Order: sequence, then C-alpha cells, then structure tokens
Amino acid sequence: RAAMRHPRLAPFWMASENKEMDGLWSRQCFKKWRRSDLDKTDRVFGSRFHYHIKRDTKTGAITNCKVRLVVMGNNMKAGEDYEDAFAPVPHATAGRVVIAMAAANDMELHACDLAQAFIQADKLPEGVNGRVFIRLPTGYNE
Repeated sequence: RAAMRHPRLAPFWMASENKEMDGLWSRQCFKKWRRSDLDKTDRVFGSRFHYHIKRDTKTGAITNCKVRLVVMGNNMKAGEDYEDAFAPVPHATAGRVVIAMAAANDMELHACDLAQAFIQADKLPEGVNGRVFIRLPTGYNE
C-alpha cells in the first residue's frame, strides 16, 4: 500500500486499481460469497495488487502506472494443492516462431498489451477436492 501514499502517483494507482477490478467484475471473474456458504473442503486464498511503473525507453519518463490483481499462493500446502498451481506463459520459442513465420511470409507484426489477463478455470485438476476462492485485497472496497 506504499504506492497509495505517494503524493503525485496515488491518483494514478487508484484509477488503475479501479480499471483492473472493473474489468474483472464486468467479465464475471468474481461472484460474491459469504464465508458461511463455504464447505470445509473449499480453499480461500488471499490476493493483492501488484504495482508496476512503465517508462519510456528513451527518456525514462513514466508512461503508465499498471496494477494487476494477483492471487497469493503462499498459503498453499505441499501435497494438497501446491503442484496444481499453473500460470500459462508463452515460451520464448513461440514468439520467435511467430516472428520467423511473419518474416518468411512478408507480413507485418504489431504489438499489443492485454488489458485483462485473469484466467478462469471451470474444472479443477483430478484429485483436487473442494472449490477455490480468493479474498479481495485488504483495503479494497467494491
């Protein structure tokens, strides 16, 4: 929460937090639950915001304040759910293949930045019992 105490950047961080959460709510990544609705087999993980400043490569000036919601896996238990964590990240080779194919076919490539990258999983891996929930970050009010 130190980012929110920065006198000049706090409004940008707050706007970016709201943009991230609005996008996740609008894509129905979340549902509201009461703790009394949870079973003993259900797992609840904490979450927090990850803050990142993007800078211009030539001048070093701040171009964007990005905020991402991340789930804290630090309370996972080895042998129960630790091996089931998965974050899909493209391999560097995949990027090189795309570039090579574009060059071979005389095509143009354009960069893009995904605004929302939260993944939803409808089915848990085999052997994982219960449901998985996240708790919204401390201090966040919907």
